[in-house]
Amino acid sequence: MATSEELFGDDSKYVTCSSDVNGAVPLPDSFKYTAVNVAGPGLQQDPSEIVYSGCDCTLPSCGQHCPCIQMFGPSYTEDAKLVTSSSQTLPSTDNDIITKPVLECSASCKCSSECINRVVQNGPRFQLQVFNTTTKGWGLRAVEKIPKNAFVCEYAGEILTDKEAKKRTDALTGDDMNYILVVKENISDEKVIRTNIDPAIIGNVGRFINHSCNPNLFQVVVRIENEIPRVGLFAVRDIEALEELSYSYWGDTKQGQLDGMGRLHKPCYCEGPNCSGFLPIDASLF
Repeated sequence: MATSEELFGDDSKYVTCSSDVNGAVPLPDSFKYTAVNVAGPGLQQDPSEIVYSGCDCTLPSCGQHCPCIQMFGPSYTEDAKLVTSSSQTLPSTDNDIITKPVLECSASCKCSSECINRVVQNGPRFQLQVFNTTTKGWGLRAVEKIPKNAFVCEYAGEILTDKEAKKRTDALTGDDMNYILVVKENISDEKVIRTNIDPAIIGNVGRFINHSCNPNLFQVVVRIENEIPRVGLFAVRDIEALEELSYSYWGDTKQGQLDGMGRLHKPCYCEGPNCSGFLPIDASLF
């Protein structure tokens, strides 16, 4: 069996496989692990390219006068939890995300890696474990307690053009899982920025997280190096040790509806009181 270092690369300090895997490697042979987004076929820009200018803060950690923090206001507390306000309620059963933009300091900034405004880019900081679920295949769970609003992991993979995302979706069989997360940001009434993230072939530990209609994680769009967004998964509430991690997949959940290829939506096994019965799917992929 491959070691955690071989499976999870730079994240292996915090991500392991459960002992009940029984020697099975929970990744396809062609899979490559990446802790951050990478460019998919046809994408013109490197997702890691440093485009944004950095701050000149001389202290190890930036303060309220940092231009990166001033752009949208503070995003994190001193203990690296996401800042929320009374006007920003955390989602629990729907597909919404926090609307406040998050801009972290980047490699072009002079502050240290321990800066208060560097959270998602520093990767997981709680012990996580890939395990074999009873009905959902592979899953990811917390090994230790994770507090509310804490960052858990990123959903990282290939950034795909719309053409490539639709091509890969069309090629899926009824037994294949679709890992493509479509991030849609409403800039105005007439403009929507769309980003497709696919960890199926190249991705990180986020690919193991299952859907739930009553999730304990929620998605936050974060920008660091450039305008290509990254998606951080944060705790909706306190998460107990050995509790499975889940988030709500974006998309439509109409019961019995066929997808764009005439295939029935995959069943949902979250067993939540508000379970829709089917996994969400983004119709724009067809």
